[in-house]
Formats: sequence, C-alpha cells, structure tokens
Amino acid sequence: MTHPPHSHSGYRLSPAMALFLLLTINLAWGSSYAVAKYALVVIPASTLAFIRFFVGGFFLMLIPSPRHGKLSSKDWKDIFLIGSFGLAISNALLNLGLQMTSSTKTAIAASLEPIFTIILAAWLLKEVLQRRTIYATVVSISGAFILMLGQKSIAQLAAELAASGEFMGDLLVILSILTTALYSVLMKPVAQKLGAIRATAYGFFMGSALLSPIVYLELSQLWPLNFTKESLLAIIFLGVICNAVGYALWNVILKYTDAGVMSVTLYAQPVGGVLTGWLWLGESLTVVGVFGAILIFIGMWLLPGEPAD
Repeated sequence: MTHPPHSHSGYRLSPAMALFLLLTINLAWGSSYAVAKYALVVIPASTLAFIRFFVGGFFLMLIPSPRHGKLSSKDWKDIFLIGSFGLAISNALLNLGLQMTSSTKTAIAASLEPIFTIILAAWLLKEVLQRRTIYATVVSISGAFILMLGQKSIAQLAAELAASGEFMGDLLVILSILTTALYSVLMKPVAQKLGAIRATAYGFFMGSALLSPIVYLELSQLWPLNFTKESLLAIIFLGVICNAVGYALWNVILKYTDAGVMSVTLYAQPVGGVLTGWLWLGESLTVVGVFGAILIFIGMWLLPGEPAD
C-alpha cells in the first residue's frame, strides 16, 4: 500500500477533498459498466478484460511502493487464485453478461459485492455473521432476484436462458460479482504481506496471462479489430482511470479517512452506473426493477458499519 506524504511536507488531505475524490472514484467505477458495454461492440469480452488488466497493472507498477522481499511459492499460489478466479474468470463473465443485459442493471447488481464478500468471509475465514448482516443479506439477495426476474414468466426466462438473452446475462453478472467477492477475500492477506498496490499489479498481470489463450482464439477469428477513437478512449478510461488511478487513490485516501466514511461513498457506484446507462446508452429500469434496486440498497444500508481505521 502506498504511503502519503509525511508531516515534514506539511501536507494533509482535507476531509472535504477526500470525500470529493472518493465520490469521483466511485462514480467512475459505476460508469465503467456502460463504458465497457460500449467497448464490447468492437472488442471481444476476454480481450477487453486482458487489455484492462494489462494497462492497469502497467500503470500500478509505475507507482512507488515499499519492497517486501521475494515472493514465496505460497504467495504465487495466492496470486494465481486471485488472478484466475477474482480477475480473469470474473471479468470474462462480466463482459459476456454485459453483452446480453443492460449496464444499468449490472451497476445496481454490483452493489451486492459487499454482501457476497461477507458470506464468503464467513465460509472461508470462519468469520461470525451478525444477525443484522443476515437480515441485510436476505433483503439484498431478494432485491437482486426481483431486479433480474421482473415481471417475466417462467417461459420467458427459460427462452432467454436458451437463447443467451437478458436473463442469461443477469446470471453471468451475478456469478461475476460472486467471483469478485472471492477476489476481495483472497486479496486481504496477500495485500497485507506484499502491499496493496504491488499485490494488485501482480494479480492484474496474472489475470492477463491466464486470459492470453482465450484472447488468441478471439483475435484469430475477429482480427483485424475495427478500433475507433471512442473505443481507445474507453480502454484508457477502464485500464488507467478505473483500474490504476482509482485503486491507487483509494488506498492513499484510506490513510486519511475512516473506513466507514469510505464505505458510504460506495453508494455512488450504482448512481453513476444508472446515470451513464440512461444518458449515454438510453437504458432504463421497469417499476419492478426499481423496487428490486431499492431492496438491494436497503440491504447495503443494513450492513453493520466497519470500524474506523
């Protein structure tokens, strides 16, 4: 994890500036779903994930970070698991799902990540679930089902599954969020040992390497890709702004700001996703979908607050 300037420089990030940067980061992360959906018109799903990881990892490696010695075989095993499940598989599923469903629904469903992280931490790390957390989980997952199912009949849902329609995309997105939550659980001990910036960069490069065979198959069938100025800007936004700059700023601000305050700003992600999907892609939610989204947000609100750092 990078360290901010110390007192000899006289610099300290004000609470107002920290809050502004946190909201900006989360709005950018929320809008990334619409940007990715736009880029997927030109770039295949796994290829887009590969580029995003490689660019993000490259820029993260440019950030000064304390050295933590050589990586052990266990460190490489953990990085492999992070790169495979939490990054390569997760983002491939996300991009495939985005091709079938809306970025608006995806941004809202992504709010389930804290819920899934808590469930996986209880399972893998034997953490005890509070009663309030259980209530939050039930409410949020109920909202996710309502968001996905809407007013569709069983026949419609079956047809969408068979024809790779919207419901199939929704399921792929949910699986993606579940594997992203696994990334969060696996990354915690690795980041504590290697430093958050360096561990994330290694994970990004591992994810890129594991996606390489699929990227080769995609490009061998679709090459040459019809890159446009807009698609290149989308890649820069996803790889540099969302992956590298966003993550680095998040870890620096964590030094100045309570975790509870930071967690509240996560609500800006679905707001950014909904606004970008509506204004840029012309997407919208049904009344039933709005109700499902509200339940997800209520579940997030019910989660017990994190202790201050």
